[in-house]
Amino acid sequence: MEPIVTVSPVPLAETWSDADVDTGTLWAASGARWLTDPNLGTPDRLVARTAGIVDFLDQRGAGLAGLASARGLGLLAERAAMMGLPRSDRASCGGASRLVRCADAWIVVSLARATDVELIPAWLEVAPPHDGDHWATVERESATRTSTEVVERATLLGLPCALVGEVRSSASVLVTPLGRATARSLDGLVVMNLSSLWAGPLCANVLGRLGARVITVESTRRPDGGRAAPRFFRALHESCQSVAFDLTSGVDQERLRQLLSHADVVIEGSRPRALQQMGIDASELTATGPVVWVSITSHGRAGHCGERVGFGDDAAVAGGLVGWVRDEPRFVADAIADPLTGMTAAASVVQLLGAGGRWLVDISLARVARSMVGEWGPRCVDVDSARPSPRAGRPPGMPVGRDTDAVLAEFDIV
Repeated sequence: MEPIVTVSPVPLAETWSDADVDTGTLWAASGARWLTDPNLGTPDRLVARTAGIVDFLDQRGAGLAGLASARGLGLLAERAAMMGLPRSDRASCGGASRLVRCADAWIVVSLARATDVELIPAWLEVAPPHDGDHWATVERESATRTSTEVVERATLLGLPCALVGEVRSSASVLVTPLGRATARSLDGLVVMNLSSLWAGPLCANVLGRLGARVITVESTRRPDGGRAAPRFFRALHESCQSVAFDLTSGVDQERLRQLLSHADVVIEGSRPRALQQMGIDASELTATGPVVWVSITSHGRAGHCGERVGFGDDAAVAGGLVGWVRDEPRFVADAIADPLTGMTAAASVVQLLGAGGRWLVDISLARVARSMVGEWGPRCVDVDSARPSPRAGRPPGMPVGRDTDAVLAEFDIV
């Protein structure tokens, strides 16, 4: 199969700017400070940049400042609010990720899936832990090895693992021009969301608030893992239509390709090889179909990075978005690379649609996190930390594939 892109991507020249805000007060009001080690101060750059993105989107009608607390920055903490998650420290709010000391440096590892835990013996060349405390095994064995060895072995096995601050590029969004198209707004456009969990669905949710019609596509065999948190899933998929395919079926793969040809914007979070195996080629589809193709990955879609696995917590750490307490790293809030990437991706789509043209957008959770890294401001001792709060409203549920037949009939797909 031909490669998806034929020219080198370049950093997006972002048209939004950091907001001039009281970062300490806004951070405390967002709920994100409540989720972060109380010994840390304020991540000034993160707050100012995120507020600037919210302002950019709200100037076009997204209404994020009215949707969540702290001028919209409450979106950073809403998963924790809906799931009742505790504060992070060296363990993430959700408990699936941990900061671990190796012989020479700190790493982060996520064991979010049962298969991740099952890989510990192969990863660290040890017997399975008998007492069930897999984190004790990970910390004990990692302490005697170099960080490079531990991360490289984990990566080969498909485990989400990274060095703290390993990302050096602060170009959060890379874009590749794929052709010409007229400029347009989102009003009435069709957004196909193939992504899952948090970043991609949040991007789609914001685009829906800007007037787009959002169709969420899932696998009938492996639906979005975000459904494990029903209230949060409903919030991210309010007003979406649901289409589901058996993606192991050649017939359904062809139906998916036909459906994507009717989209104006595609959002996906797959490793490039997975799409190629289904015969999905962004450059081919965008020749006459979607004008913006958004590829959200943990470490980027190019080269070996495109095969790495990652989640919001470990990707943030890879980007260096951590705090330090007594020479030990701490997580910042809850899986923070996810909402930061979702909002950044939405702003990028708005900008590119307004500029015109056809675009492949390569946006990495780890690079977005890196772009938010800056000096930590002082802790505002006179401002109480607000507990995380969810967005208003309780959208109805969205059964898997509820709208499949109606959507396929509308687009004359058999």
